[in-house]
Amino acid sequence: MLLFVALRAWRIMPNIIECREFEELSVRVSSLLQDGELQLDERITTKGYLTATMRGGQVVLRATRFVGTIPLTPGIAVRIVPRATISNLSYMLVHSGVIPSAISGFVRGYMPRFVTTNNAELIYARSLIAGVRLIARKGYMKEYLAPRFKTPWRGRLIASDTVRKHASKGIRYRHEFEQSVLTPSTVQNIALKVALKQVIDWFVENDHRNPMLREARDLYHGMWHISDWEASRSDLVRQLSKKIQSLSSRFSHYRDPLWSAYLILQSALPELSFDGFVRLESLIIDVSQVFEAFLRRELAVRLAPHGYRVRDGNNSSSPFFIDGGGYSVHPDMIICQDDNIVAVLDAKYKPEPKETDRYEVLSFMDAMPVTLGGFVCPADGIDTSRYLGTTASGKEMVLLRYDLAASDQDAEADRFANNVLRMINGNHEYS
Repeated sequence: MLLFVALRAWRIMPNIIECREFEELSVRVSSLLQDGELQLDERITTKGYLTATMRGGQVVLRATRFVGTIPLTPGIAVRIVPRATISNLSYMLVHSGVIPSAISGFVRGYMPRFVTTNNAELIYARSLIAGVRLIARKGYMKEYLAPRFKTPWRGRLIASDTVRKHASKGIRYRHEFEQSVLTPSTVQNIALKVALKQVIDWFVENDHRNPMLREARDLYHGMWHISDWEASRSDLVRQLSKKIQSLSSRFSHYRDPLWSAYLILQSALPELSFDGFVRLESLIIDVSQVFEAFLRRELAVRLAPHGYRVRDGNNSSSPFFIDGGGYSVHPDMIICQDDNIVAVLDAKYKPEPKETDRYEVLSFMDAMPVTLGGFVCPADGIDTSRYLGTTASGKEMVLLRYDLAASDQDAEADRFANNVLRMINGNHEYS
């Protein structure tokens, strides 16, 4: 499908163009000119998020397997939506273990709904570090707050507050002095410091050679004058959420890093299927990779009680020829019972497998060797899981469907696993 969009470069607000995966989008060259030159964001070509060609005086962009909001220029971006209806992309992302890419310096809106993940530190580290660096350069906000340790007989005597506070308890004589100091140890700065420490700890344990670790440490050491948090983590998160919503426009540069800190402190991702008012870095997701990893993990958990293991063929390849030759096969899911391979499945994030896909799965079955194999594709609302047939050499092939739009993902994963068990047991009737 070829979409044509006429854009006006003089608009102040960024234009968001929407298209679906693998669609083409045609944009006038004039809308992409900056100071008379055609300048596309370098991440378009270097990361392969979109392919770009010239055709008839227009720039023709083709969406690939990635979804998300991708900048073309500072004033124009393309929002690529999944071609399959996905009810909760964040849920799939978290359960797949795949880490999305975050485009630094480009934000989009999310609804304030979040899903727990194990990789928030890596995803939002760059955003947090860049934000804290800007804050440190501009200067940390300060507030008049009560000191942790009060000095006796100093400050302002509060007569009326003292009476109200103690009269009900029968206390007639009690003096209190209000004391406050101008300090950078605000909830906002403390939250940034705690989140930065969490990022440092994550990199030390998981990726100690990452150059962001040194940046984070330098910024953290520069926050020596900001107090540590003495109360519970949940109390910090609760107070931080209130502070973000009431943030003064004078401190607008605090907003993005505070939201990143909020997600890091909760180990959470935003709900990716919605747009809203929470400004966070745009996440770019390879949905086909997420679909594959998600299915493999869900299937492994549900087949384990039945005595089956699910291996990732991408990590444990098998030779294509028995006498070597350098060729190998990599099925997405290898189903084993004890040390025996009983079936192979290949995840295809497309409506229907093509002829070349069938040949590919047959090569998997030949190399394993097994007589049972097939595909897993997203449900399209019409077609259902079905038995495809048996080859002349006795190889059975099936096509299983997974409904990404199911309201209950646990129930859908159970249904999928039951269909796999039926396939293994030779039952050609699928739910």
